[in-house]
Amino acid sequence: MVRFAKALACFALPLLTLSAWAQAAPPAYGKYGCVSSKFKASTGMYEYTPRGSFTLSAGGAYSYLGFEKPSTGKFSVDAATGKISFTGGYLDKGEATPIKGDVNRFYLVTPTLLEHRWTCALK
Repeated sequence: MVRFAKALACFALPLLTLSAWAQAAPPAYGKYGCVSSKFKASTGMYEYTPRGSFTLSAGGAYSYLGFEKPSTGKFSVDAATGKISFTGGYLDKGEATPIKGDVNRFYLVTPTLLEHRWTCALK
């Protein structure tokens, strides 16, 4: 019986670990500040420019706060990857992809961004 329990543990533990690993942590609700970056060859450094922020709320609503009046829409999260998809508002058709190794930090890409990609993090 002891050997059976040990054998079962050898098979069950990796399966539990894989199952937990396959599920990405959902993003925290709250305010995410965003910046764009641009490499300056003349100085050999990156220049960071603030680009406003967005707030994720329970129920799947978001607000982009980069204008005088907030722009609102909806968001959904892919449970397997943690990717956020936006519909409506300024971030319409945008996606925020988690930055590996950083909790609640994302690369944001939308058709409306002139800089192609922003980096956003929970404040």
